[in-house]
Amino acid sequence: MIRKSLQSGFTLIEMIVSLAVFSVVVTISVGALLVLIATNQQLQNEQSVMTNLSFALDSMTREIRTGVNYYCDAQNSKNAGPNGRKIFRDGDDLDFAPVQDCYDGNAGNRNYQGMSFVEGGQSITRTPDTRVVYFYDSTDGKIYRRVSGQDAQSIVSSGLYITDAEFFVSGSEPLEAGGAASQDQSIVTIYLQARDINDTAAKSYEIQTTVVQRTLDI
Repeated sequence: MIRKSLQSGFTLIEMIVSLAVFSVVVTISVGALLVLIATNQQLQNEQSVMTNLSFALDSMTREIRTGVNYYCDAQNSKNAGPNGRKIFRDGDDLDFAPVQDCYDGNAGNRNYQGMSFVEGGQSITRTPDTRVVYFYDSTDGKIYRRVSGQDAQSIVSSGLYITDAEFFVSGSEPLEAGGAASQDQSIVTIYLQARDINDTAAKSYEIQTTVVQRTLDI
């Protein structure tokens, strides 16, 4: 007698169920991978924004803290302001002596707001009694630096858009020999808010620092 062996396999229903389970697992895995990629990109953008903001802030504070004769201003036009004090206009020479506080920062939401100061020594410009200017231009979202008599240069990365910036200055009047003037040191507070320039809906990041004049001009 010949005994026939029966060979069993997967039924059609089992194949359909297995395929459905596999599809669900793949869909969940791909979704999780996409979330990880998006989160990683967001963290990289955030790190880039904060790194660029910190660099801009550090470059300003290094020069400001050793300066004297602080002059703070806000204008809607680069050409506005008294002669010798148009700190936002390219190429203009700036007076040595003027000082001016701005306790409220850019309270009037002007297009341009910033400050100038006379550098301590000649290590930056190699010219005595030369003013250095830092200012925010809201028309193009950048922070600029310029030296008296020269054109302004952006100090922020091309991938960064400054959505807001304010300079607060107090105690700008230089101290006088014998203590006739205020004994308070000059204080400058800088506030910056920025986002990735390529993403208008991106989260804005904020950074702030306060600089106290290091060298007293007494």
